[in-house]
Amino acid sequence: MTTHKTITKAGVSTFAFFLVACSLRGEMQWDAPRIVTTNCSGCHRVDGNSQLPYFPRVAGLNAAYSEKKLAEFAESPTPPVDELLHMITSRIDGHKSVGNNTPNERINMLGMAHAVKPEVLKEAVDWYARQTPAPGRGGNTALIQQGEQIFAKGVPDQHIIACMSCHGQSAQGQATAPRLAGQNSEYLEAQLVKFRRGDRKHAPEMTMEVRELNSDQARAVAAYLQSR
Repeated sequence: MTTHKTITKAGVSTFAFFLVACSLRGEMQWDAPRIVTTNCSGCHRVDGNSQLPYFPRVAGLNAAYSEKKLAEFAESPTPPVDELLHMITSRIDGHKSVGNNTPNERINMLGMAHAVKPEVLKEAVDWYARQTPAPGRGGNTALIQQGEQIFAKGVPDQHIIACMSCHGQSAQGQATAPRLAGQNSEYLEAQLVKFRRGDRKHAPEMTMEVRELNSDQARAVAAYLQSR
């Protein structure tokens, strides 16, 4: 058991180092906690404004949500070593897209949540909560307007309530409902796919709310939120 955990952590650490080396090339120096500069920044950047569409932007993300999410990762079992190594190599070589909803997306966070002390993870949570989110990005006007209607009013005919009722009028997040304003649209679409399939177990209320949301509506909501 000890050997398994050691190899698992070593594999995750090696992969995290690879991501950090790529991410920090040419990036300015920050007075950030070590956990941020050596691990988290590989996917999310030091300032939390990930430019990679399949990673979430975490700048300004409410701490209560981040802590809840990390607790979920910590409660999840780590995969066997051979499965871990397969997922790491697949992630490096594979093509990422909205439809790529494999465990690969969780592997680094699972490793971090199991290997890092809670008080160190809290340093990262607090750091990212204090960072300034990047401005929203525009897109198809008609699609954004459709998404705004769904976010603000829901889709009564499909028994979908307004997203703002949980995430706030301006999508800034509240309590354990995460901030969504300015989030990468590709990432949001992927999460909505997971919720509709019931893959994300930590928020059953989301699974219930979006189960009738179709792909076009999900794309519209994601486009609107990215524009905020």
